[in-house]
Amino acid sequence: MDLKSRLRAIVQPPARRSLGEGGPESVRELTYEPDIGAYEAGPSIDRVGEILGGRAARNDFGQCLVIDRRYESDRWHGDVRISECEIGDVGSLGILDPALVGTRPARRTVFIDLETTGLSGGAGTVAFLVGCGFYDLGAFQIRQFLLTSYSTERALLTAVAEFFDDAELIVSYNGKTFDVPVMETRWSFHRMEMPLDGVPHFDALHAARRLWKPRAEDPTEGGCRLSTLERLLFDVRRVGDVPGFEIPSRFFHFMRTGDPRPLEPVLEHNRLDLVSLAAVTARAVRLVEEGADGCPDGPQALAVGRIYERAGLVERAEACYRRASTCDAVDVKCESLYRLGLRCRRDRRFAEAAGHWREIVALTEPRAVRRNGAAAALREFAVEALAIHHEHRERDLETARELALFALEEGGNPRRTSGYRHRLARLERKLEKIGQVRKPGGKENAQLFWS
Repeated sequence: MDLKSRLRAIVQPPARRSLGEGGPESVRELTYEPDIGAYEAGPSIDRVGEILGGRAARNDFGQCLVIDRRYESDRWHGDVRISECEIGDVGSLGILDPALVGTRPARRTVFIDLETTGLSGGAGTVAFLVGCGFYDLGAFQIRQFLLTSYSTERALLTAVAEFFDDAELIVSYNGKTFDVPVMETRWSFHRMEMPLDGVPHFDALHAARRLWKPRAEDPTEGGCRLSTLERLLFDVRRVGDVPGFEIPSRFFHFMRTGDPRPLEPVLEHNRLDLVSLAAVTARAVRLVEEGADGCPDGPQALAVGRIYERAGLVERAEACYRRASTCDAVDVKCESLYRLGLRCRRDRRFAEAAGHWREIVALTEPRAVRRNGAAAALREFAVEALAIHHEHRERDLETARELALFALEEGGNPRRTSGYRHRLARLERKLEKIGQVRKPGGKENAQLFWS
């Protein structure tokens, strides 16, 4: 008998298997038997609730611990009030995330943040704490679902699924990559339906990177983490906060010993993350609602302008770029002028675009830009754009030739250098036809152009 036949003999359809007198045997589906009363691993959920300030939530599959906390509207989170962290116009999220364009107003927005047994994901990662936040009559209400025993995980997942029944929008921080996939893995593991399927999801991490990444990724700040943004944007200073890497070990300690006290800092860490998530999201929404007038500085205006341009809001983007072009930071000013020049060129405002290219060249110097790759690239682009403008728009061949010579003497990108040589040869042929070729003046002649 070959291997395939042997396997078929082991795993047969129900109709072909029999037990003699008993007739065909019915194959029983894998099912989940809830642990209610007969066996309960771990500490008493009522005792844990007394220590952590929670209550037992029971359903058909067991029980989990639910902890509620309420942050009233007049409470401060750093230098921002809780009332200021509520999302006003949900439609503005479509500017930050094109996938949400056309999303209807959400009557119930839920903020979600997990604490898990690991950060690698996969079937072995369990979400032992599911934190959910929502606004209720101006106050920020937080509900946390805590796993007190592995045997009651299905009870926790059922309670969370019921909580999301009427959610019309979920907001997370890196939730599209981590939080939601972890929950979906656990629901799938227990063969449950996916309550978040079809619910619009706004991941604030992507908007935060577009708005504050250059500032947050300063070596002294520590990256674009939520704890970094809350400090930079709202001056939130956590006291006695538990480090993220320590959280799984505290849960494992609770599982071994039954002592829930080390979990209290974990619960507070999760609550602060949810409040900060709401604050960061509301700040991002407010920036795109107010536009250039609401930007506190040039870098912020440049970031908002990029978001507007990506969303196709050209006029609002141009206003932000003009606001950013007045700041003192050379890199921000040059990029703003570059984007303004591109917009003017698309609108066939060629003279205005050339003015922006000249400003970029005047702001940057060869020695300085060699230490700044972005500034060097913008300078090279501006010189080339000016050469094209004077050759094809102004029909000023002599100035275009001087610009090409100027760019060749500065060096730079080999691809552009080859292009400049080709351009210079073409310009000299054109000038020869009209008898205007002069000896190469190079940088000396070009300096007359900038002045």
